This record gives sequence, structure tokens and C-alpha cells, in this order.
Amino acid sequence: MWQSVDALVGPAVRARLVLLANHVISREAAAMSRLRPHAGARVRIELTDIPPLLPAWPPLGLAVTPAGLFELDDTPPDAPSDLTLRFAMPDPGRLLAMLSGDVRPDVRLEGDAALAASMNWLVENLRWDLESDIAGMIGPSAAHLLANAGRGVVAALRQAIPVPDPPSR
Repeated sequence: MWQSVDALVGPAVRARLVLLANHVISREAAAMSRLRPHAGARVRIELTDIPPLLPAWPPLGLAVTPAGLFELDDTPPDAPSDLTLRFAMPDPGRLLAMLSGDVRPDVRLEGDAALAASMNWLVENLRWDLESDIAGMIGPSAAHLLANAGRGVVAALRQAIPVPDPPSR
């Protein structure tokens, strides 16, 4: 059943994820400059440590464009990539902490060191201003109200779900 759901919505979800990443990257000229030297490089993103009750999430293949952005990579999933990022699926409490910016995701990188360094720079330095993006669509007052409501929901969920301590490295 999961394969049929993924076949229906998977391509659209993956395309939107790439658009979102490119939206954030395109706001910072330095980010695009960091990616340009890696044009043509293939990046594979995998979600690991998925609970047994949830379906496996298919890997996301990306290619770095000459402009310093990403595009979907349609090569077969078993083809080698220049860099593999493996994100450990967080428990609900850790996910809430990540959404509020308190905790970083647990990521393992394998592959090209220079590309890994550029990707790490992106993770460390890029920030997404969700409220500003929403304001462009619905206006600043409505966006501020919506953002405050979202922060309230996250705060309430954080009180209800304990956040575990980050793993020691």
C-alpha cells in the first residue's frame, strides 16, 4: 500500500522539498557560491532509524546545479553518489525541539569531504524565516498571528512531550 501512496504523492512531495531548499539557499549569495564548485555532484539523503510501524521513506536524490542550487536526481537509487546524508528519525520530543531550533538533527555524512564541508556550512548558516515567507502570501499581520499560534502549539507540545538530551559525541 505504501508504494502506491508514494507513487501518487511522492514525486510532488520531493519536488516541493527541493523548491523549499532552493528558496532558502537562493536568499544567500554565499550559500549559492559554496555550492557552485560542486556542480554536477550527486547527493543522496536517507532517513534511518524508522520505527517498525512506519513505512520506509525512499531516499531523495539531488544534483547540484551550475547555479549553486539543487535539482532532483533521477538516476537509479543504487547508483553511487558523491555524498550521502543519513538523518536519524527523531522521536516526537526531539522532533519538536528540532522544529523550535533548540536541537540539531542527528546526521551522518559519507563521501566527498569538500562537498560535506559545504553542506555542513549550509546547515550551520542558513536560516529560514517562515513568518516572512508567509507574510509575502497573506500579509504581515496575518502571518504574525499565524506564527504566534504555531509557536504556542509547539510550546504546548513541548510541555506535553519531554525532550530527550542530545546524544553525546
